[in-house]
This record gives sequence, structure tokens and C-alpha cells, in this order.
Amino acid sequence: MHALRRDAERVCGISTQLFSPPGWKVKLAGSQYATPIAVMSLNLPTRRLVSSAPSTLQSIARPIPRSFVLPIRTATQVRNKWSFGGLFGSRRNKASSNDDLLTGGENLDDPKVRQRFAQQQQPQLSSSIFEEEVEDTVSEGKKGSKADMGQASLKTPETTAWRLDPDPRSRLRWERKKIIQMVRRNGRVSRAERIAQTEKELAHKSPFLETSVKKLVHLARQIQGKTLEDAVLQMSYSKKKMAAEVKYQLEEARDLAVVTRGMGMGSSKVKTKGVDAETRPVKIQTKDGKSLTVEDPTRLYVAQAWVGRGPWRSKGIDYKGRGRFGIILSPSTSISVVLKEEKTRIREHSEKLAKQARRKPWVHLPDRPVTAQRPYYSW
Repeated sequence: MHALRRDAERVCGISTQLFSPPGWKVKLAGSQYATPIAVMSLNLPTRRLVSSAPSTLQSIARPIPRSFVLPIRTATQVRNKWSFGGLFGSRRNKASSNDDLLTGGENLDDPKVRQRFAQQQQPQLSSSIFEEEVEDTVSEGKKGSKADMGQASLKTPETTAWRLDPDPRSRLRWERKKIIQMVRRNGRVSRAERIAQTEKELAHKSPFLETSVKKLVHLARQIQGKTLEDAVLQMSYSKKKMAAEVKYQLEEARDLAVVTRGMGMGSSKVKTKGVDAETRPVKIQTKDGKSLTVEDPTRLYVAQAWVGRGPWRSKGIDYKGRGRFGIILSPSTSISVVLKEEKTRIREHSEKLAKQARRKPWVHLPDRPVTAQRPYYSW
């Protein structure tokens, strides 16, 4: 056995001490020392080493000619679960290779490494005019709580620009287009813009209620077109279960209209030639053909009311006979209302009368040329 080992050393030129425990110096050919490759445990018979020696000898004796010299790199041992996670136990932990790509093979169990890794993820403001401002803001935030520090570090012009102004070029093009339209109009406004400037309205939507569309739509049809006081009165004496909720939504919409839009706050008196005089009642006709007397032009009324289907609240099983069953779905529905002032109904009534006045009288046999003549009878 010793003779075979000496023959292997003489033929291969490599000492059998190569497979010694890690950390030992290994003697290679030419009396050079190098750090051995990390081998935890290797049981290799001598005869197998001798059998593989000729292939090793041939590769050393006849090297491939190269036009350049490769640099010699020293082997570095890195033993942690972050670097070798993808080599061993890949079946048990398949996500370890992705972690290695994200962390760069660093040991994230070390607090210092985690802190440095977190600092690299923060946005850097190199060569910026706001660099000193950012440093002062961050230093002040570090003195307070962590939440304050996070808010202070983000509230800077460069960090908030991607939210407030994500596409500056499109914004400039839109502003340029609007300026051109304003100059081209020369101060003229459209009919919709004039109505929006002179009349007020408020749209309010309720949260999803525990009822169905079929039940709530009757209450929506009952209140639309009525004044706000009449609608609240109808819901107060209604026997429907959701009438109380609809009444609450009407009162909430009224409060929002008064506070946010200033609706329903006008006085019933106007100045005519410097003297206060009460406004004269105006008799109008609603869309459904009913007559109405308007005493206060700022009085609120329900112009529109509709319902919308919401998500299903829950599901249940409806047990039937002979092993059959069904699914019971609990619906949810919301109601939306649009409040306007009586000025809108007065304008709509006057426009209706003006349209009727512009009509031409109907003629039984109008005097117009005959068209589509045929050489044969059409009866």
C-alpha cells in the first residue's frame, strides 16, 4: 500500500496530504503552498486516486495554448446559510436561491449587515441643491420618534415629486392646451359652464345598506322630485325598514350642502331700487306635470335619486328536499341623491316655455316641393 502511494506521488506530482482536514498547508508540485479547497469529509481509496492519475497527468503535461495569462485568484471560504442555501437542501428550501440573489450572499443575521443593507436601499441625493435641507430634516427626525423620522425623510421636494408631479411633460402639454383654448374662446363660456357657475348642487352617496335593490328603489322613487322637507317628512312616516336610514342620509346631505356649498342659505328678500322687498312667488310646472309655487329660490329639493348594487354580504345554504340545496346571498345596496336649489327648476321651466314659444304653427298641408316622384302609381 505504501508503494502504491509513493508511485502515485511520483506520477501525479501531488502529495496525498491534499485531502487533509481544512486549514492545513498542502504541498503541491514545485514546493508551493496554497490554501486547500474546503472538503469537509472525503473517503477516497488510494487505488481510485491512482486510476485517475493518468488523466490528471495528461492535462498537466499538455496544457492548452492560450494567447493570454489568466490571473491567479485566491480561494475564499464563505460559510453561512445565505451563500450555500442554493447548493444544499434545494428540495427543502427552494426560495433560498432567490434570497441569495437579493442579499448578494451576505449574512443578514448580523445587525450591522442589515443596517448597511437598509441604508443602501434609501434614495441618494448626490450633487443636489436640497442635500443640506435633507440632512437637516433627517437629523431632526432622528431626534424624535421613528414614525416622525420616516415622515420627515420623505417630505422633500425630490421624494414627493414622483407622487405630486409624476409626468411633468404631460402636465405642461395639458396646461398649454388649456391656455390655447382660453385664448381662442376669448372669454366665452359654454352653457354647461355658465350653469355650473350660477347654480349649486351636491351629490351624496350612502354606504352600502343591508337591503336589496328591489326594496330600496321604491324609496328612491318616492323622494325624487320632492323638496327636502317633504322627502324627510315622507321617510319619517314610512313603514319601510330602510326609511329611517334614507332619512338619515337626506339629513346628512343637507348638512353637507349647507356647510360645503353654501346652499339653502339665501334670504327671501331682494333689493329692488334700494328697498327691500319680498320676492314674488313663482308658479312653475315640474317634469312630471305637477304645478308648484316657489317662494324661496334657494330652497333645496331632491333632483335625482337612484340606487346601486353592492357586494354580497354573506352566503348561506338553503336546504331543500331529496338532498338538494341552494345558496342564499345577502345583498347590499347604496342610495345616491343629488340636491339642487329651486333656481334650477325655475330656469328649466322658463327654458321650456321659451322652447314652446319658438315653435312654428303646425300646418296640415305644408307648401313644400314634391319629392321622390315615380312614373307609376304608388297605390
